[in-house]
Amino acid sequence: MDQVPDLPRPRQRGDQLSLYASTASEEAEGVTATLKITDPREPRSVTGWWDDLVEFEVELPQLEGDVFAAALRLTKRLQQAYPGLDVQLRMGPRAAWRARAAQQQAEWEAMKRPRLPPRVEDLIKQLSPECSICGTTALELQIAHIVDWPDTRRLVEAEPFKKDMPLRATLMFHNPWNMLRLCRDYVRRSGCHDRQERGEITVQEVQAARAALDLLPGADRAYGAFLDQGLQVGSRKLPIDMNAIGAAMTHLIAPAQQADRESYLLRQGSIAVDRAQGSIRWGNYNCSDLPEGTEPDHSDEASLPEGED
Repeated sequence: MDQVPDLPRPRQRGDQLSLYASTASEEAEGVTATLKITDPREPRSVTGWWDDLVEFEVELPQLEGDVFAAALRLTKRLQQAYPGLDVQLRMGPRAAWRARAAQQQAEWEAMKRPRLPPRVEDLIKQLSPECSICGTTALELQIAHIVDWPDTRRLVEAEPFKKDMPLRATLMFHNPWNMLRLCRDYVRRSGCHDRQERGEITVQEVQAARAALDLLPGADRAYGAFLDQGLQVGSRKLPIDMNAIGAAMTHLIAPAQQADRESYLLRQGSIAVDRAQGSIRWGNYNCSDLPEGTEPDHSDEASLPEGED
């Protein structure tokens, strides 16, 4: 096995190794790799590519035989050698994976500002029934983002991990703690949202106003409904944002402990929620899995119009 000089070694959990199958024509064009498994019966070989250009610390055998079986043996060997690695076996021309990466990049470049999910919009309106800066309700109220969409894109692009950028940008942009309601004055342009866009209201002031919403009476009820609806209803278009769900749970632990609130089930018994312990568990539960005398709780679940997701 050829060693790649002067390259870093595996740094942390999450480093990835992908195994590809290269065609004879690709090899003829000069495709090279740090690891190769040959199959003498087929004009094809399995090639290992480090996503982060990381070299191996252990000597690996030159495996021969059936390509797929050899790749599986190599995958097992790598997982044993590096327990923290995510080893993915991808059988297919590397060109196909390059094409997929190019497609994902094109989708990212063409991506427009994503629409606000209805449940996040409902949460912000419940937390902020008036302008979060001046307190008025006499002007139009709009949901304003603390970090706007162009800055969100720049933050995601600056991250070393390039996979699923549209999804990560959407979840970051629509994080409930990245928004609040501000007033808009279309005539004089003197509303708080207008002033925020001109930089007259600083980011620190907007962040402080957003943090103050979590201290208002009834905030825990709004977060409780947001948590249960996010877990109960889900979305066919956008997966559950567990970062937002976890942050909402932090606002529910103390009230649940004070009220001695019991565990309850969601989604036909597939999710068990214990606010007092701050835990969410997935499985096949029924009423016998809960403390004696309790029933599945639906107090924070609101019915949705037919067809909404």
